[in-house]
Amino acid sequence: EKMAGMQERVTSFVAGLGDRVVELSRDKWWKLALSIMIDIIGILTFLIPILGEFGDIFWAPMSSLLLFQMYGSPLLSGIALLEEGLPFTDLIPTATIGWLCEFTVVGVWLGLNLAQSNRPLRPNPRVTHLD
Repeated sequence: EKMAGMQERVTSFVAGLGDRVVELSRDKWWKLALSIMIDIIGILTFLIPILGEFGDIFWAPMSSLLLFQMYGSPLLSGIALLEEGLPFTDLIPTATIGWLCEFTVVGVWLGLNLAQSNRPLRPNPRVTHLD
């Protein structure tokens, strides 16, 4: 019973977080702020010796999911998962690079123009809210 209740709370938290990220990322500048925050969290896990790399085990999928919710790009999401999961790559600001690819010419230079492929974002339809 306790495990079922905990699973419901975790599912509710993740669904709420996804909704909030989608809502905030509709604005260009909030999306930049979220991207910088995601990158800072990734760098912080790098700064803690030994424990930081274990923190990446939890942060890598979360970062990847958040970037997919924000940018709708499986490629960028996969890059974030690899960047956070591989040792000593945490200093790469993948989320901020994603923002640059969407709102500046950097995306054209890198061949990753997120502005063209950007589709309306929405929360995961498989997760139901547990109100």
